[in-house]
Amino acid sequence: MSTKNPNQMKDIISVMNDKSKSEGFDVIKEYRKTFSNNPDGSDKKGDLIVPSPKEALPLLKELVEQTKSNAKKESKRNKWNFEKSPHKQFDKTLDDTFMAFIMWARVKKVYNKKDKDISADLTVGNEINVSKAFRRLESYAEWMESTGSDLIEPPLTPMSVKNGLDAWNMTTSFHNDGTFIWWSDISKIDVEYIKKELTPEDSLRAFVWYSHYIMYNEKAQQHGIMSVLSADNMGLMESLTFMPMSVTSKMDRFTIGVLPVKMKNMYCTDCARWVKIMMKIFGMFMSKKMKKRIKLLDDRKELVDIFGKEVIPKGFGNVEGSFTVDPMKEEFFSS
Repeated sequence: MSTKNPNQMKDIISVMNDKSKSEGFDVIKEYRKTFSNNPDGSDKKGDLIVPSPKEALPLLKELVEQTKSNAKKESKRNKWNFEKSPHKQFDKTLDDTFMAFIMWARVKKVYNKKDKDISADLTVGNEINVSKAFRRLESYAEWMESTGSDLIEPPLTPMSVKNGLDAWNMTTSFHNDGTFIWWSDISKIDVEYIKKELTPEDSLRAFVWYSHYIMYNEKAQQHGIMSVLSADNMGLMESLTFMPMSVTSKMDRFTIGVLPVKMKNMYCTDCARWVKIMMKIFGMFMSKKMKKRIKLLDDRKELVDIFGKEVIPKGFGNVEGSFTVDPMKEEFFSS
């Protein structure tokens, strides 16, 4: 069997299994864990719901302190110190961090199940499910604590991740309705720099920093986020050489299952055949909501119909975009 460009399901599974064995890491198992969960979290019977974010904040902080004081092991208590959180690097406080989770846990008021536009799922009011916010916050605390010293040595400052952000070509714009859009163009990624100059930890730091930029962004908190990937028909084998799958899956787990921002849709253009097959594999254990939100576009020009030229970054995916002023770069790297 040739694994240069596998395009059959059995061959792709074989390649992923071989990759898992070589790294000592079960790739498919980890992605199954990430994709099988409800990306919006779950509302449970008995959850504490309050009328407003202002009332939710002290209650969430109280839950944190209670859980921390009840933890018998120091390792269980440490995560609640949020020592790995980069909030100070964004001129934020822990209260700002908690508020991001509170905004994420707003109670749904409107949901039209017949509407194919999944954004209908995100119409919310001001009531807050504090219990749900706490569950997500705990996932965040555990994930951040699991990174060891990667995010704090050196501190996660903008300049410490600039080379990684540039190499991965992370670009930001906003939809007309206020939705935050995260653009990634594989053809613009500096592959050689990533492979030769960046460590996997450097890439992880860049993605975590950018994720926190999203997390603290008021528009993202209020209106949610969409991600757009122009895959440039990259082959499976090439995609596996960027960094260890253990790091890649860790980043995906953070952005999909931990970050307190509503993910409306994830678009992909110029996807190779293996991507579509991989989605079928993951689709076997993917939640219904996640399936609806992942959209593989047959024609990149569809992006113009979805977003409008004025929102698409200039040069992105060979689409006629005209957006040129990246708000993230303007805020942190314009001087």
